[in-house]
Amino acid sequence: MDKATLVRSDLEIEGRILEALSRGKIPVTLVDWNYVSEIEEWQLVIATPLYDSKGAHEAVSRVIKALQQAGIYEDVPILRVSVLSPNDTLVKTLEQEVKVLTEGSIHIVGLDQNKPNHENVYVVIFSPYTGPGGAVPARHIKGLVELRRFLEVSLHIWTTSVDEALHKLARKGNASIPNVQLSKREAKRLGLG
Repeated sequence: MDKATLVRSDLEIEGRILEALSRGKIPVTLVDWNYVSEIEEWQLVIATPLYDSKGAHEAVSRVIKALQQAGIYEDVPILRVSVLSPNDTLVKTLEQEVKVLTEGSIHIVGLDQNKPNHENVYVVIFSPYTGPGGAVPARHIKGLVELRRFLEVSLHIWTTSVDEALHKLARKGNASIPNVQLSKREAKRLGLG
């Protein structure tokens, strides 16, 4: 089965967890999603030095306490959260994948321009400037508001660049945004790699 892309609720949960950990003064060296193929699900990996200094049980307990104090414990699918040591092999692998950035262009194509903007479907493709080649994954996004949010929030593209691309998209049905940098992990997480 193909990897499912993370959905917006997963990314929102990540943000809420990060905020809770910060408020709880829990040191972290990495917070990132990892796809576990055996269960066909994304899991949020939290690496904290507390794991080594206080033990696994204490580290997990402090994370749960921080989520409870933030009032989000009930909203977090805790079985999808892994608390690990910064020295764990998986954590080291994820850190390496996060550090490697690939530069390329984002291409946007409107599939049906005859519908109202909130119903249009757009295809978003990240095309790296270098790489092994092959099929390029595409992400389908419904509605102009969702497209703008994806470009600005998920891809961290400047609003002026997004405005320019959306203006061209409205005129021509397609647009490109050059010089976008994504790590391999980000591209995979967003359904673009």
